[in-house]
Amino acid sequence: MPLRTDAYPAESPLLSPELEGQLRPLLDKLARPIVLVCLLGEDQKSGEMAAFLNHMAGLSPLLSCKFCAPGEDPVLDGELDASMLPATGIYTEEGSGRMVFHGVPGGKEITGFAGALLNAGGAAKPLDKPTMKDIAKIKRPVDVRVCVSLACHHCAQLVMSAQRVAWENPLVTAHMIDANLYPELVERYQIQRVPLMVIDGDKTVPGGKTMAELTSLLARL
Repeated sequence: MPLRTDAYPAESPLLSPELEGQLRPLLDKLARPIVLVCLLGEDQKSGEMAAFLNHMAGLSPLLSCKFCAPGEDPVLDGELDASMLPATGIYTEEGSGRMVFHGVPGGKEITGFAGALLNAGGAAKPLDKPTMKDIAKIKRPVDVRVCVSLACHHCAQLVMSAQRVAWENPLVTAHMIDANLYPELVERYQIQRVPLMVIDGDKTVPGGKTMAELTSLLARL
């Protein structure tokens, strides 16, 4: 059985009245239902994420939450990567789980989270034809992990670009990872500055990238 949505606070201090006022007009543009599916542990950050998602869902009738513990659904464990909790995926009736957030998307990353919702909700600004052609050139499965700091502007931009590519091309998955929450990840990849992309678990690419640079990189792999 999924964890109960009402077992967690309905509001988050991350979403101030001012921020709510900025988000509501964006969420009013959503054209289809979205389910925020989150794998939660028993740690503090998991509780914070649950409250954040409950609060977000309260801002639009087209948003809802589903909370699960690792092990309840092996498919979700694989899609969202249960090794790094909390892990939240954006789902529609058609499925997905290709846009994933590890950690609470506070600070600059709230912009990225809103962007993912607009993608899934059919409300994102259309991409131009050359960009869509570049995204279509990615012909094999690619897993992109963007390691970020929540105060980093360039990180948020890269997350939004990577997740837009993932939404448009079903061969791509894009995970936002708050590097501060996973010291073992920092040690493994020797992360000294962000953003840092980890591609397919073994290739690291430091620094920000434009959409054109990102799609060109992924298409060459």
